[in-house]
Amino acid sequence: MDVFLNEIEKNAENTLADGGGSSTPDANDRANFIHEKSLTATAVELFLAGTDTAATVLRWALLYMMTLPEIQAKVQQELDSVVGRSRMPKWADRLILPYTEAVLLEIQRIRTVLPLGAPHVAAKDTKIGDYDVPKGSIIVSNLWAVHNDPDIWTEPDQFRPERFLDEDGKLRHREEFIPFSAGHRVCLGENLAKMEIFIFFTYILHTFTIKNPYNKPYSLKGISGVTFGPIDVEIVAENRD
Repeated sequence: MDVFLNEIEKNAENTLADGGGSSTPDANDRANFIHEKSLTATAVELFLAGTDTAATVLRWALLYMMTLPEIQAKVQQELDSVVGRSRMPKWADRLILPYTEAVLLEIQRIRTVLPLGAPHVAAKDTKIGDYDVPKGSIIVSNLWAVHNDPDIWTEPDQFRPERFLDEDGKLRHREEFIPFSAGHRVCLGENLAKMEIFIFFTYILHTFTIKNPYNKPYSLKGISGVTFGPIDVEIVAENRD
């Protein structure tokens, strides 16, 4: 936001220096977007879109850890062996916590919180395969279909973090994994969301063990709304110390 505000100030100074006008097309184009209304709109979008999606991923994560205690135990074992008990996990630790990262990726695959992504608009007439896409068409990407395609993911309805690990147990990139969409218009808050999800998830499992208070099975079916989230459930967070 500080950088954006500085650019607004620079644009204002340039406009004054040009006598109220702008000497280049590029400067005119920047002036159309670099202003306080644009900054406000961007900040609001980051908070609204980023808060709900990250929180929904974490809700799924807690539900799955409660439902699959053996997976939770493996994450905690890795955290204890790599991070230790004397400090909390850091963002940089993700590079040496491959299983923990794989669990988070599998959660985002099996329960894609934005199943149809964000709508986009075709900037020009386009041809995709045998289909003509006229300029101005609204484009919706079925991310859920990609993440649950049995031709890509063996038994996609099964929770398997190992999908994202190679033979040596190292994290491996999967091109078909696109929870933040794909292409030039991917989610603006992708990096921020990844940091938030990792830090909250590892902090929680480093400190607590998530348990089922009633020892009864909870449904893993989601509820569609602004995001695809789990049903509301009660959990027990038992202090590990």
